[in-house]
Amino acid sequence: MGKGFSDLIVKRDSDFVEKIQITGFQPEDTEEMVDLFYTTVQTINRADYSKEAVAAWAPAEEQEYVCKEWKHSLLENQTYVAREEGKIIGFIDLRADGYLDRLYVHKDRQRMGVASALWMKAEKWAMQEGIPTIWTFSSITAKGFFERYGFQVMEPENVERNGVLLTRFHMKKMLVEG
Repeated sequence: MGKGFSDLIVKRDSDFVEKIQITGFQPEDTEEMVDLFYTTVQTINRADYSKEAVAAWAPAEEQEYVCKEWKHSLLENQTYVAREEGKIIGFIDLRADGYLDRLYVHKDRQRMGVASALWMKAEKWAMQEGIPTIWTFSSITAKGFFERYGFQVMEPENVERNGVLLTRFHMKKMLVEG
């Protein structure tokens, strides 16, 4: 599941060179990834969702539980982790059936190519595995990113989380024309 895999991506951003390393997931990454998820949802997604919606999406009191649950699914899925100087700055995971479960980038590394690098790595893996379609449930915040990479909105929907309705988009991308 990507263990031992490592790519080095060098990206120019302004006047400095930023090195991003993409590796496979290790169980010891889980806590840092969950922290990144909570911080990103509570800051970046706050632009598109109410305070109540963000609290329902990423309830602080469930963080320990989320850590335990994610460790299992991240191991089962094909998971890639982006690091900068050893610190996790993003991650993506795909199931073998083509479901893109999570794609999150650190709040301070938005719009710097991290999500794109992760997506390209995951898409390459999916194509090598012969997965014909990638599908996901995108937030309002991430919808434009997915559209830029060829995903189409199948339908918008509202889901209830902890008593609050959240808007998301069922999206898919065909990798193999059928």
